[in-house]
Amino acid sequence: MLRTSLFSAVLALGILPACATDRPVDELADETAADGQAGKGDESGSFTYFSVEPDLRACSFDARCGGFFVSRPNRSTTICGRGSSGERCYVDQIDWSGTGMPASVAHAYEERLRAGETLILKGDIAPDPADRGSSLLVTEVWVPGSPNGVNDGVAVLVKDNGIRCIKAPCPSITEHKLNSTQSAQLTDLDLAQSGADAETVELASSQLFGDGVLVFGDRYYPKKGAKGRAANQFYTRAPVPLF
Repeated sequence: MLRTSLFSAVLALGILPACATDRPVDELADETAADGQAGKGDESGSFTYFSVEPDLRACSFDARCGGFFVSRPNRSTTICGRGSSGERCYVDQIDWSGTGMPASVAHAYEERLRAGETLILKGDIAPDPADRGSSLLVTEVWVPGSPNGVNDGVAVLVKDNGIRCIKAPCPSITEHKLNSTQSAQLTDLDLAQSGADAETVELASSQLFGDGVLVFGDRYYPKKGAKGRAANQFYTRAPVPLF
């Protein structure tokens, strides 16, 4: 049974209650004009997150190749630079210098991407000044928590908001929709739904008080007056190595 306190909600392993519909009402689910754009009211820092896939096409002399395809979670289009946009954008390279990581560590993350691992990167797409391609200028790297998780559902940045209550349910968690100005308060969070082991879930829960946790998941309502997000996958921010 899911509990309403913060950590027990995060660590809960129980089965979610049955709902009247397959997909409970989720006020953050649909893309609307209310999502806004980067630079306009982004106090939560929830914009400029990208999903990244390697370009596996065979190279030829007359085509760009060997780079990456990037897209924005929760958004149907991505701004590629110089006024162009599409479902996803092509970048010729990833510039990791903004992360502060040593080159060897950054190279290891790039190799993980090329091997097919899913990472979430925060940064900006920057066209080359001479229009000879573009780069993804990365400032943050977020790594997956569950080896079996899938990026399905609404993508949100979840943090403890400092609210404490005399009785439950208590909206002590805030979820900020990625690449959007929209947010909601939660009483419950189930990271174990992703299939991650208990130790990983516990470590991720501690990040709710710091950088937060990126969650791809679904809305659920464990009891009257309570609102939760069940993770199909979650990500924690990779620390900057000291050496």
